[in-house]
Amino acid sequence: MELPGGLEADEFGVALSYALLLGGDQPTSKTASVAETKTANAPAPAIKKTAPVPAPAPAPKLAPTPAPKKAAPAPAPAPAPAADDDDDDDWFAEDDDEEEKPKEVNEALEKAKKAAMEKLAKKEAKQRSLCALEIKPWSTEQDLMELFKKVKKTVVREGLVWSENCELRPVAFGLKKIALTAVINQTISMDEIIEDITEDLLADEVQSMELLSMSLL
Repeated sequence: MELPGGLEADEFGVALSYALLLGGDQPTSKTASVAETKTANAPAPAIKKTAPVPAPAPAPKLAPTPAPKKAAPAPAPAPAPAADDDDDDDWFAEDDDEEEKPKEVNEALEKAKKAAMEKLAKKEAKQRSLCALEIKPWSTEQDLMELFKKVKKTVVREGLVWSENCELRPVAFGLKKIALTAVINQTISMDEIIEDITEDLLADEVQSMELLSMSLL
């Protein structure tokens, strides 16, 4: 601020202070008014900014809690005390029962097996087979129809049934053979019948006898 007389505010203040020191305690009215004017026009002191409050320090991290240790396994239970003599006697009694049970089971199985075999035998006895046969005579002069009737009359077995009729078929040089059938059950062997006819019963009249086929009825 420029004061009258071309003095600056600072220069005027210095001069006023010097005059007071030299001239006494009471300043002139002019000097006082100038000082008041300077004081009124002096700029207000600047407000100092306060420093920012520092942020609180972060809380320290806690160490992780260790996991609890597993408890030691419980000890195995002590073995049960040995049974008394009375218990031993009971065990022996149970063993006897166990030995008797297999015997009963075996007997039951044997009975069932026997019954099954008997049933199978009856079933087989009822089954029948049809046999196709050929009989060759010794010569062309033989009466083949009479030979056929003689075979039926001579060879008789339970479960054997000869056919009612037969067929004469040529072989060679005027010789013929008898073609016939027979029904037998499972208890009869046709091979045995053929052996009896050709080797014993009609050996002088039958040269050969052959089983051509056999089928179940």
